[in-house]
Amino acid sequence: MWLGKHGLLLELPLKLATSRAALCVPCARRHYASTSNPPEQHIAVVGGGISGLASAYFISSEMPNAKITIYEQEDKLGGWIQSRHVQVPGGEVLFEHGPRTLRPGWKATPTALLIQELGLVEDLLTTSKNSPAARRRYILYPDRINCLPNMKDLPSLFGAWRCVSSGLFNGGLSLITEHLQPFRPRKLNDESVGDFISRRLDKRLASNIVSAAIHGIYAGDIWQLSAKTLFPLAWHLEGMGKSIMSGMLEMASTSSGRQHPMWTLNRFESYKAESTEIFINLDDKVEQALENASTFTFKNGLQQLIDALKQKLAANPQVQFRLNSSVNNYRKAEDKSGRIQVEASPADATSDNVETKDIFDQIVWTPPQALLTPSVTVQVVNFYFSKPNLHPYRGFGFLIPESVPFEQNPERALGVIFDSDAVQGQDNVDGTKVTVMLGGRWWDDWEGLPDAEEGLELARSVIRRHLGIIEEPTATNVTTNYSCIPQYTVGYENRLRKFGYGLMNEFKGKVKVVGSQYNGVGVTDCILAAYFVANDVRRGDPGCGLDRILVGRAQKVKA
Repeated sequence: MWLGKHGLLLELPLKLATSRAALCVPCARRHYASTSNPPEQHIAVVGGGISGLASAYFISSEMPNAKITIYEQEDKLGGWIQSRHVQVPGGEVLFEHGPRTLRPGWKATPTALLIQELGLVEDLLTTSKNSPAARRRYILYPDRINCLPNMKDLPSLFGAWRCVSSGLFNGGLSLITEHLQPFRPRKLNDESVGDFISRRLDKRLASNIVSAAIHGIYAGDIWQLSAKTLFPLAWHLEGMGKSIMSGMLEMASTSSGRQHPMWTLNRFESYKAESTEIFINLDDKVEQALENASTFTFKNGLQQLIDALKQKLAANPQVQFRLNSSVNNYRKAEDKSGRIQVEASPADATSDNVETKDIFDQIVWTPPQALLTPSVTVQVVNFYFSKPNLHPYRGFGFLIPESVPFEQNPERALGVIFDSDAVQGQDNVDGTKVTVMLGGRWWDDWEGLPDAEEGLELARSVIRRHLGIIEEPTATNVTTNYSCIPQYTVGYENRLRKFGYGLMNEFKGKVKVVGSQYNGVGVTDCILAAYFVANDVRRGDPGCGLDRILVGRAQKVKA
């Protein structure tokens, strides 16, 4: 598969701008722009979440002679990805405490490679593009659940008038008149998503539609998050043509003569014509499994991917895990060799073990940097009810925009997922599963957060009011994911650029970063970045893993 950035799409509600390349026939994995037989190195990977595990795996594949040490401050691996089987009368159900599904597409190509090489193809569970979960999305506004129209779903089209009459689409005519709006001030280097949508379209669209989507993806505040980072395509199109529409027309009119940089909603990558090319080849079986998928996961949840990575790495004698080990600092080694000294100590303050200092040729850093972004806390509340079909809706779930009156959302929920539709095949008993997401940006100014018991009651109140579910749940789980989603606030790109240049200048490519704070909040974003970083580590690239934003260098994956 050739993995490049091509998509050019601007839709509301938010939709990822992607262009799916066809998966290729099976053949050996191969790479361009790589040196052969790299010398033996000792590499540290700091962080045992999906970014760290994927980085370690890809590095071990690229550099089989390299010694890899993985530091993780917790006593478990996987970060926010946690799946748990729960015993219920007649069988068991699966609860996801964090992410639950992934999306196919060009960004998921390295993820598909992991599935292939880890032998997980037979355990894939996919949700068809034709399923209600793929075609029906809902937004609560102002006091009722509205099904968003979908041209491929007749029932949703019949209900389109309900959306219009609710006021959800107020301001929609601004999509037609966008090209008539004044061009942004020339000195404006960034602005919030809310300000951008209000300036180019209509504030009501920002508050009703866009804020709902941002709640679902980032649990964030559209008046704080960066438009340049979250909507780089629209931002740069406006810069090209003084409006988004005229920018699209200009790109279309000149595309045959020269290559334009392409921008996608994967916010960090501005691609030029010159590129580094990387090749990934996938089996027909993987292609067929994902061909008609809207989303995918595994029979034992997303943690099955974590467990497979852990098992594969643990079986490699070149890989060492250091759990309960907190990295306090990294610096240039005093021997002036250009290598990096990593200082770590037990995460357990009661431990008698002393601080360790080890020297590495390169390190891959995945934890967040406090000065780059703030983050939000999300409470995930899982419910299982033995009685099936407890609510009348079929689809993925509903999101709650900021414009919903307080009396309709006093719990400060972000949205509700209809798990019974969203993922099928993980449970061996019938029933109704839903998940409520609480908090995020709404908890930014709260002095104390709800505990598990309080969160459960808040979530029950949400599904009672909006879904009419009054039954006692058969099984529940409450997980508070503290500081789990980075917030790309206004000015983020400039902060990231300054951070990246500082890292490159000081460590000359010996320290590379990867993770949700740098590459996107999605699991496939992180795995994609891990793949690129592993290739950079193998080649001894002088960058810091942020080259795509620092120098605009394209990276493509190609068959």
